[in-house]
Amino acid sequence: MKVAVVQTRWADDPADGLKNAHLAIEEATDSGDADVICFPEFFLGPPWYMPGQSHLRGRTDTRIPGPVVETFQKLAQSKSTNIVLGSVVEELDDGKYSNTSLFLDRNGEIAGRAAKAHVFGNEMVVCRPAESLGIIETDFGRVGLAVCSDFWVPEAIRVMALAGVHTVFVPGGTLRQNQALMVNALRTTAYLNGVNVVYASSVGLVEGLRGDRVVQIHFAGTSLVVSPEGVTAQAGSGRPQILHADLAPPEPHGDGERWLAMRRPDAYTPLLGAYVGMRRDLAAELRANLAESDAGGQPADVPATTPAGA
Repeated sequence: MKVAVVQTRWADDPADGLKNAHLAIEEATDSGDADVICFPEFFLGPPWYMPGQSHLRGRTDTRIPGPVVETFQKLAQSKSTNIVLGSVVEELDDGKYSNTSLFLDRNGEIAGRAAKAHVFGNEMVVCRPAESLGIIETDFGRVGLAVCSDFWVPEAIRVMALAGVHTVFVPGGTLRQNQALMVNALRTTAYLNGVNVVYASSVGLVEGLRGDRVVQIHFAGTSLVVSPEGVTAQAGSGRPQILHADLAPPEPHGDGERWLAMRRPDAYTPLLGAYVGMRRDLAAELRANLAESDAGGQPADVPATTPAGA
């Protein structure tokens, strides 16, 4: 399976971001017979609910199906390639939103989709979390879709591995302060679950006010293709790039399969019961935190390092 990972830089105008994504597909297919082209989270541009991005409301979010998605469906069909359409902020019928990734097949059909289940940061207030994970049948076997911070919750990738997924595509965004952590976490995830992980990230800066405080969020690329044996390919951190890699399904009876075979599900029933933090209302905490900031105080609990989507 030949993959092309498109590491994008956000353009000031979302129309330019869309044009750049179309050009990236042309470039990726011209330089090789890519089976899958994978884009990062928010590849059209930052969502309007990030700091200082309210002017992008209605510009980097879209309907599915809709004109934006249709342009990529036509490209998938004309180039006879599969496209992991990163993620977009999907506008839902009830006025809510969802952070949604699509898997487009070689015929231009939507073969599968995944909305982010573990919403993060301002998404807790704006977006509806998914109730299930993205497991998709393709012409090269079963794959998974994990949108950004879904990857950080170990159960998500483990469920996919148990379902027979051989490769997990992760449209995400590496924060500058998390680069080394991301590489280690992706390698560990691939090894312990016996899967390939294809991770696509953006490059760009989000800047805006929270109360009277300027907030800057630096996205630093570092897209990766990882097998259970280690890093297959890695992009730089400061520029757009297309990363090419040739992946085979992990070898049967390898370490990852051994970890799965060692499982004792009956011992894990506490996972279905009460757990520390289950009754915390993170969205309410976030609203209170932002309200305090808007009132001129300092937010009570802003982590120093966080997954993308803050």
